[in-house]
Amino acid sequence: MATQARMVYKHLKEKGTITNAQANNLYGIRHLPAIIRDIKKHFCVEIFDWWQSGRNRYGENCRWKVYSLHKQDNSGETGGK
Repeated sequence: MATQARMVYKHLKEKGTITNAQANNLYGIRHLPAIIRDIKKHFCVEIFDWWQSGRNRYGENCRWKVYSLHKQDNSGETGGK
C-alpha cells in the first residue's frame, strides 16, 4: 500500500473531506482520483464524491470534486452512510 493512500485515508477519517487542491498542497499528490481508487481497493471502503462550486483566484466561476467517507445530504453537509 502506497504511503500517499494511507495519508489520504487518514485525512478523510480525521477531517472528513479532501479535494484535489488540498491533496496537492498538503501531500504533494497530483492525481487524487488514482489515490482514491487505491483506498477503495485496499481498505474496502466506499468513498463518496460530489461537485462543489465556487470562484477561483481570478474571480471566475469554477467547480471541483470533493471526496468523503460519508454521503453528502441535501443541505450540503456530510452525513452518515
